[in-house]
Amino acid sequence: MKLMGISKLAGLARCARDALDGAIPALVAELEAGAWQSTAEIADFFPAAVVDGMKIRIPIAAGYRVDLLADCEAQMILIDYAGSETGARADKTGSKAA
Repeated sequence: MKLMGISKLAGLARCARDALDGAIPALVAELEAGAWQSTAEIADFFPAAVVDGMKIRIPIAAGYRVDLLADCEAQMILIDYAGSETGARADKTGSKAA
């Protein structure tokens, strides 16, 4: 998958430092290597993810999360938000894809 908005992840990695201990580079590698055909496949790959259409929320260690917009047909992911679970977008949730 092609990743866009990766600077948001870099900012989170700088801000959280040791709290995430390698989680951001691992997430980037997993997202770039993925070739999912649907958001349901992404939900299967990330069992803790919450999926609502193209919107995907992946919780990561120490109370942080990453919100993505995934276009599986185009094989593109936009990093929409990377930060605290209680950040400005904490109220936007979806449901787990089946």
